[in-house]
Amino acid sequence: MTQILPYVLEVGTQEVVLTPDPTHEFTATTEQVALGYGVSQENIRQHKLSKADELIEGKHWITVTSGVSNPNAGNLQRQQTLWTKRGIVRLGFFIRSARARLFRDMAEDLVIGQLATVTNSHAGPALISARGVAAGLGCSRTSAQNRISHARIKPTHHYLDPTKGQPGYLYPLDAVQSRWPAVSFRAFIGDARPGLAPVASAVTASAGGKIARRHQPRLLPTDTSTEQLARRLLSLEAQKKAVLRELAALA
Repeated sequence: MTQILPYVLEVGTQEVVLTPDPTHEFTATTEQVALGYGVSQENIRQHKLSKADELIEGKHWITVTSGVSNPNAGNLQRQQTLWTKRGIVRLGFFIRSARARLFRDMAEDLVIGQLATVTNSHAGPALISARGVAAGLGCSRTSAQNRISHARIKPTHHYLDPTKGQPGYLYPLDAVQSRWPAVSFRAFIGDARPGLAPVASAVTASAGGKIARRHQPRLLPTDTSTEQLARRLLSLEAQKKAVLRELAALA
């Protein structure tokens, strides 16, 4: 079997790491599955116990042992549950939320063998998003975008952020890697689309909305009825008398 490298699913603002497995292709720890579904690890464990008739060991989850057994230091081994691709999808039927549906659908794409299609949805070299650069450099997404701009790396493709519905830039991975050769970056996995026009349009529309809100004229009352004018005149007369009294007191 061809070796499959570890990769990251970008689920909203979270990054979920999947690990290659010779039998199940991919597995994920309880911690990573909980991160993808936006719930606690205890929530995943409770589903594993309460849905034992539907979450089957060896098919939906497996147990692995890590560490070493040292007679002098005691047993250092520990057991860990790993969820298979089928298990991740099956959990999605029990967990209800927008985030859960997104993660379940992404995992389902892997189960039915569409990973290669999604990964190679564009003809050309590997790409990376600003979020991917931020993960590699250990900085914020905004900082990563500033660094990319400073390095004069130009985007070539765009993608649609499933959580915000907004398009984002994609950059050539080889250009990013050559700029920071000591950093290990992960290629973007998703629907990469050629061209930059959708991103530019979104940025322009957003900026236009902010300008319109910032410079929107404030309407002032224009009531010129006789009653309103009379009230204003009385108010001015009262202010005038108060000023004259203060002047007299000073004299």
